[in-house]
Amino acid sequence: MGMNLKQLIKERRSISIYKEEPVSADLMKELLNTAVWVPNHKMTEPWRFVFVNGEAKRKLAEINREIAKEKANTAPVEKLDEIGEIGYQKIMKVPFIIFVINKINPIQKLIEEDYASASCLIQNFSLLAWEEGMSVFWKTGKLTFCEETAELIGLKDDERVVGLLQVGYPAKDQTPVPRIPATERITELP
Repeated sequence: MGMNLKQLIKERRSISIYKEEPVSADLMKELLNTAVWVPNHKMTEPWRFVFVNGEAKRKLAEINREIAKEKANTAPVEKLDEIGEIGYQKIMKVPFIIFVINKINPIQKLIEEDYASASCLIQNFSLLAWEEGMSVFWKTGKLTFCEETAELIGLKDDERVVGLLQVGYPAKDQTPVPRIPATERITELP
């Protein structure tokens, strides 16, 4: 795309409808190798990444099927299979899935700083992917934090999921949501 940084930041979008175009694992590794260059207090570099594809992706989709059915507990019983299938397909239609996982530091201050660093890493990754013509949709929620997912991705007791990243070539355009200018939220102290 060849955008400058200001343009890239303003034009990046989180789009969750993707073309059926595969995403290269090698490209994801390359982008992550650049994305890790973030501010990180004490250089803890607490992150690791889990790429979910193949049979693991089907298992994750099955977990999402059950979560969708649970969430729809007020829906008519005859609709639950349909609702579950929608949940299943939401995962199966994602070209590439990455979990970003942080090791939990025993020092409270560093837990927050490590989370902030991982968030910066995800933003870097999102911008790099957008520059390559891909969208990253950063997800959190029940699928990200349930025991079944933790077991699937090998989450350890001293780790936390920062996010599930859905990556793919967007199948639609998305109009930017206007932002309140920072200048309207600045307090200048004398």
